[in-house]
Amino acid sequence: MTESGGMIKARISPFHEMIFKAYILRLMKRNFNGIYLVGEPFFPKEQSLLLLPNHSTWWDGFIVFILKIYLFHRPVYLMMLEEQLRRNRFFSHIGVYSINPKSLLGNRESLQYTIELLSSQQNSIVCLFPQGELLPWSVQPIQYKRGLELLLKKLPPDISVCQLAIRCEYLAAQRADIFIQLGPLQSAEECSGRPREIWERNHQQLLSELSFKIASGEKGRLLLAGKRSINESFELLRSKLGLIHERNQ
Repeated sequence: MTESGGMIKARISPFHEMIFKAYILRLMKRNFNGIYLVGEPFFPKEQSLLLLPNHSTWWDGFIVFILKIYLFHRPVYLMMLEEQLRRNRFFSHIGVYSINPKSLLGNRESLQYTIELLSSQQNSIVCLFPQGELLPWSVQPIQYKRGLELLLKKLPPDISVCQLAIRCEYLAAQRADIFIQLGPLQSAEECSGRPREIWERNHQQLLSELSFKIASGEKGRLLLAGKRSINESFELLRSKLGLIHERNQ
């Protein structure tokens, strides 16, 4: 799968995916009130897709796998920092591969591998975080690393590209809600040569649209419901006590 000290390539093992799916569903249900998809995007199943999410929480990679389970239903690969993947080699069995931003050769190798993943399968999805690092939501405007421009110039023209907005909000429950909105599909051909500043501006606009919808009360489609929170349990208890009180009158 990989040579010692080199880039860690990905494979997708059904056995490892089965274990991870059970783990991730339990973990997300325990830690979040709900995960919502705002809007109903359409993805041609025969086209490979480069997915570009913002990276504002530790959970973002897990959120991509939730999308794989409930929305994409096809192979998904994700780029992770090499030092992190070496500490968590399990992830390389569920589609995660590495990049070493400190190495020019390592960068080129990972970008070329990204192209191979998108080109070798007609329906694969490759996710990379164009910011290149985990940054708080408050760090705005969003800024991309330079490698994306080089990657887009080398992609086959029929590959689709889609930006993704992720926002975590504490609303009316003990645990946070996660909101996801996908931007419009674009072909690599029309994206090639587009300045990085335009990508950043479009992504910032997508994030602003999602924030406005959340503030307006729009939740979208529930992908995954979390376990009952303390406030929900209290409301249920209060309802039951109210019924008991009515019966005793």
